[in-house]
Amino acid sequence: MIKKKLDIILRKRKSIRFSEFMNILLFDNDHGVYEKDNLFGDSGHFITAPLASKYFSWCIARNYEDVSKVTPSVDIVEFGAGSAVLAADLIKYLSVKSKLPKKYFIFEKSKNLIKAQRSLLEENNIMDIIDVVWITDFKELPSSAFIICNEFFDCIPTDLVKYDNNEFHIAHIDNNYQLIWEKYLFKEEGLCRFLNIPEQLPDNYIFEFSKEQSIIVNKISENIDRGYFLIFDYGYSSNELYLKERNMGTITCIKNHIYDFNPLDDLGNKDISSFVNFSYLDKLLKNNNWITLGFMSQCNYLLSQGILEDADSNNISEMAAIKKLIMPNQMGEIFKVLVLKKNIEDMTESKFLRNDLSKL
Repeated sequence: MIKKKLDIILRKRKSIRFSEFMNILLFDNDHGVYEKDNLFGDSGHFITAPLASKYFSWCIARNYEDVSKVTPSVDIVEFGAGSAVLAADLIKYLSVKSKLPKKYFIFEKSKNLIKAQRSLLEENNIMDIIDVVWITDFKELPSSAFIICNEFFDCIPTDLVKYDNNEFHIAHIDNNYQLIWEKYLFKEEGLCRFLNIPEQLPDNYIFEFSKEQSIIVNKISENIDRGYFLIFDYGYSSNELYLKERNMGTITCIKNHIYDFNPLDDLGNKDISSFVNFSYLDKLLKNNNWITLGFMSQCNYLLSQGILEDADSNNISEMAAIKKLIMPNQMGEIFKVLVLKKNIEDMTESKFLRNDLSKL
């Protein structure tokens, strides 16, 4: 059990930062949440966009077609492929169009998920269509890549920081599994400038700060010389994230499709994530020579990529699934899309119906 492992660590060290606590709960090689079965779908904890409708993956496939016209032989890399349904539907679509890349890379560290992904792709005969390669090291990335990150950055471990009385404090978990706060020289962190924290915050205001996201962006950028980057996740730009009413931060837990906001309860049995600060990601990537092409709601991205073009308007279940992806009260608005490029010429954002770059 994961709690036994945490008990040993906390007896020895007395306390650990929240980011380390979150990392152990989610990614422990033996007992982490992502090493358990039945994470996705109706019988799991949550449903992702690719599981909701194949048309989500088809839109990304059409986006890939456009990119491959100006960047021939670009491989696809998916970070955190989840159930591998996105990969299966996307590859099937591109196969019919005769637009397959040479390889489809899946960056995945969970042994359990790799096993499940391989099983699903084999069942769908995907391995007969294209060379699928699982990698665990950033150095194994291809130099030219079309990168897909769907609900990847929200579960990257993050620290919790609290502003109070002109001082910052960082959250630790003690050996009683209580949240304790230690003084933190936040302004001395070089990355803090990328968060776009307002100059004036209310007292007792809690927010997230993920150094790990920066490490991942740096490693991706070091190994990919030419690329197109798609990031789908729930979150906001900084000017929409740091509102007074979000003074408790955005850490969110989910188990069996039921949400709560207490990561210290039911340890190891529920997913933990935080809302993505897209302004932070955008600045991290720009700092690594990526150029931002677009920032928009998932609804606007999917409509821009023609999600309604292939759908059967008379098929009630298909249309209901598409509505789940694009309606404002479902995934359409809370999920955002950040689009970037690196060393690719002649790409244009003109295809996007609405582009909210000014918000970043």
